[in-house]
Amino acid sequence: MESRLYALFEKAIEHYGMLENTTGIVVGVSGGMDSLVLLLMLVAGNKRKNRNIPLYPAFVDNFNGKNEGHNQRIARLADYIKKHTGLDLHVIRVNSIVELTSGNYKPRNTCYLCSQKRRVELISYASACKANKIAFGHHMDDILETSLMNLFFKRELSSMVPRLKIFEGEMEFIRPLAYVSKSMIEEYVYTQEEEMPIFSEVCPNSILRRDHRRIQVRELIARLSEEIPNFRQNLFEAFRNPDTEYLLNYLYQPQGSGRFKRP
Repeated sequence: MESRLYALFEKAIEHYGMLENTTGIVVGVSGGMDSLVLLLMLVAGNKRKNRNIPLYPAFVDNFNGKNEGHNQRIARLADYIKKHTGLDLHVIRVNSIVELTSGNYKPRNTCYLCSQKRRVELISYASACKANKIAFGHHMDDILETSLMNLFFKRELSSMVPRLKIFEGEMEFIRPLAYVSKSMIEEYVYTQEEEMPIFSEVCPNSILRRDHRRIQVRELIARLSEEIPNFRQNLFEAFRNPDTEYLLNYLYQPQGSGRFKRP
């Protein structure tokens, strides 16, 4: 399983040129298995390919260091990373839990604001490290879920891209696990001799007990995958290979902006 996972990891990097002109990579570690596996694969890639790319694992603590149980989980994660990679985990303290559960924000904005806060902090840390790449542990299933969420709830054909340039190309977000399925990551983690320190990301929405659109879409994908052969792979390829001449915007000339117009 490790060899197959690593091969897909390297294939995504190659296909999208993710490591071109890399000065360093900040790796967003969330406590979940996806980001930890990403870090291990990047370390393995450095060794196998003789890359010598500086790696900076970083964890954004939404509790701002004020939750003792969470602090202990972070410490165990840091110890594991140090033992297996030799790298130090940098912890960034933010007050997102208190701020975003205060009732001052609209429910639909909570996920966006939380995500933006984490990214701003990671970008700031990357700048301090002189690293021009930030790696996230998003995998194929995350990409599919985001694609369908944009279709169903934002009324647009868009996806989560494996490589995204920001600040006019001065920095990039990369997702080297783009070709790897969640089930493959789970199988890899659960077959390790030493238990990995996995814990759930603390999400303001889960504290507020709001319904998650992503969970709805995830369940839909799981159901359709049982009914339609190769559903996940076909959906992934569909968003990667759009036939623009057969989309409804072809020759579409509204008088004003027609992006959200109803027929």
